[in-house]
Amino acid sequence: MIGVYQCASNVLSRPQGRFLCAAPRFGLQLLILLVWALPICRGVTPESAEVRELVDKGLKFLESHTDERLGGRCLIALAFLKNGASPDHPRIKEAVAACKATNAQDLLQENSLYSNGLAIIFLAELDPIKYRSLIEQFAGTLTNRQKPNGGWGYESYQTGDTSQTQYAILSYWELMQVGMAPKVESVEAGANWLLRTQDPSGSWGYQGKDPGSFKLEKQTGVTVSMLAAGLGSTLISANILGALMPGEETEVDASEKQSLPTALQEAEDNRVKKIRTLSGGSLDRNQVLKAVADGKKWFEKNFKGVEHAEYPYYMLYSIERYKSFEDFLESNVNEEPTWYQTGYQYIKEKMKEDGSVASKSGDECGTAFAILFLVRSTQQSIKASLGEGTLVGGRGLSANLARMKLQKGRLIKERKPTEIDNFLGLLESSAGPELDALLSESSGIDVENITPEEIRRLEQLVKTGSPEVRLMAVEALSQLRNLDYVPSLLYALTDPDKRVVRSARDGLQYVSRRFEGYGPSDNFTDKERYDSLEQWKNWYRRVRPNASLAP
Repeated sequence: MIGVYQCASNVLSRPQGRFLCAAPRFGLQLLILLVWALPICRGVTPESAEVRELVDKGLKFLESHTDERLGGRCLIALAFLKNGASPDHPRIKEAVAACKATNAQDLLQENSLYSNGLAIIFLAELDPIKYRSLIEQFAGTLTNRQKPNGGWGYESYQTGDTSQTQYAILSYWELMQVGMAPKVESVEAGANWLLRTQDPSGSWGYQGKDPGSFKLEKQTGVTVSMLAAGLGSTLISANILGALMPGEETEVDASEKQSLPTALQEAEDNRVKKIRTLSGGSLDRNQVLKAVADGKKWFEKNFKGVEHAEYPYYMLYSIERYKSFEDFLESNVNEEPTWYQTGYQYIKEKMKEDGSVASKSGDECGTAFAILFLVRSTQQSIKASLGEGTLVGGRGLSANLARMKLQKGRLIKERKPTEIDNFLGLLESSAGPELDALLSESSGIDVENITPEEIRRLEQLVKTGSPEVRLMAVEALSQLRNLDYVPSLLYALTDPDKRVVRSARDGLQYVSRRFEGYGPSDNFTDKERYDSLEQWKNWYRRVRPNASLAP
């Protein structure tokens, strides 16, 4: 591991005085002494202080620098969004305005597919309900830009482009997570184009040469960047279609399957079809598994570092995306993968004093790519999608199932939201059947048009209300997803009622978009609670350096 290697290098490079002189006589003893003295080191993770330092420097640079392109603005805004910035942040508002100002003609420009895809990803991450119609416009244009062969690329080229196709496929995955399913035919056409344009070596080229069949032909422009783009997109599209699902075997023995009776082969195929996210497709799972296996072997053999990449930060973000989906589908747990350590070291060496990195795609975009890599942006999105899954053990389930409906994978009650003024009145009265109903179904609170005075009343109730009232006040503040109210959520972590603490923790994860967060766990001890509180405080100080927090 790189972290251990560096620590070993530091120890071995220190002047050892007479020990070095005695090495010929005491070689074995010296070796034992050095190993004993070697510090225990670990690789870095997105939460490591040294990583956060780079991220904060990069964000500081982007605070005062932007990009004129729609895709660039969305990329920069996404970097802030993934680090817990408020929707009111200037860079996020700037990107939203750029999305709204874009018309259909703008999206027919040569490089517009990048902007189109990044706009969908950004808006879906920001607020898929508020910006649904805008997302649908971009999604419609994206589908219309798909080429007859199934890939996406420059308007004036006949060939599909692996680089641009990856943003189209990732956009489709984002659409799936917010309940806006793309057409199965479009996803499958993209997946099959990727399978047909894989190089026989296992990688992908830049402009895919489509042989029209799965008899692969040699591609040009084969690089690590294109491998990450092609393999990552193959994993994502196969997941959308249900051909690859978490926990399934990712290797196939074709000879073993062919030895089965025909009836059993068909039964297995039918089982696979039932787990597809989108129905009606016919993607060949064995073809996918072979492509994935060949791609993984190529990456392991050829990824030696970042130094020779033409667009290193774009490449690192592509690798993070590919590896995040690989880990997700294979149920891998490695918090300190070697590829991440390699990318971190490169960014650390290349980042300038002002927080920027030099990039052919523009220093602003390069810096945003670097930040998204460092914070494991795709991994965050995957964890967020898993967090919106089914109810576990009936927790939070209403007793009246007749009034429930399914929305985005959740059971919610069909009821008119309680206006904020009525809600505050119920909380301040601390009694009544209406309050009991809200306690069981907090999704019925409407905080969209809340005033500063009403927010002040909510924050006061976090400190002075009954346990049930404090719980509801915390949940209401969390729905606002605003960094200004984090101090109240931090205060709620000290609440004597564990329900309030858990709600505050969930709210902080939602506001910060750190869906794994800093805890505490559901059944926390006091030590764990206060350790978590300090970590959340440290995070908030990084985001709001001038914030005043209680000790």
